[in-house]
Amino acid sequence: MGLPSAIVVVDYQNIHLTGRDVFAPAGVPTHECLVHPALFAEQILHARYVRTGVKAELKEVMVFRGAPSNRENPKMYAYSQAQKSEWTKDRRVSVEYRTLRYFWEDGVQVAQEKGIDVRVALALARASMMKSADIVILASHDTDLEPALDAAQEWGQDTIIETAGWQKARILRPTPRVPHTTLDGAAFVKSRDRKDYDKR
Repeated sequence: MGLPSAIVVVDYQNIHLTGRDVFAPAGVPTHECLVHPALFAEQILHARYVRTGVKAELKEVMVFRGAPSNRENPKMYAYSQAQKSEWTKDRRVSVEYRTLRYFWEDGVQVAQEKGIDVRVALALARASMMKSADIVILASHDTDLEPALDAAQEWGQDTIIETAGWQKARILRPTPRVPHTTLDGAAFVKSRDRKDYDKR
């Protein structure tokens, strides 16, 4: 009998920015703290093995992320498309973008994610309900997703539901609680996307 299969659902911007805040030295630009989804998921499964003694095989990494508008910010749009192209070279990785919402606040243009948490919640619930893998792991620190974990546990009776995230960051606490895998600074370093997208 083979290893149990695992899907990791990644709330990308939440994981990316939380990792930067927890581990990156002061002054390091945000774009230098990118997380490569496949490397990140592999670090989760390694840390999970250390925690449980049970190995699992990575089946899929589902990434959800806001994307800059080509009209509002063509340079960052191009970067986001290049990152998607790079990450999906690993066939286990899928990336779903939703265009950022732009608005003005105190004379400054602000970009904000819209609807990503809903997409993450639906993907989590669908993967658990359809038993797409033996284990479905949500990578996020956003407490708005706790109801989605509740639903995934209710609908995915035969699926193991878990969470993962960075050390010293908020842990999601659905009802009932689910196992959590914590990643430390060494895992953050090993998860980083080191490609220079200015030289692509």
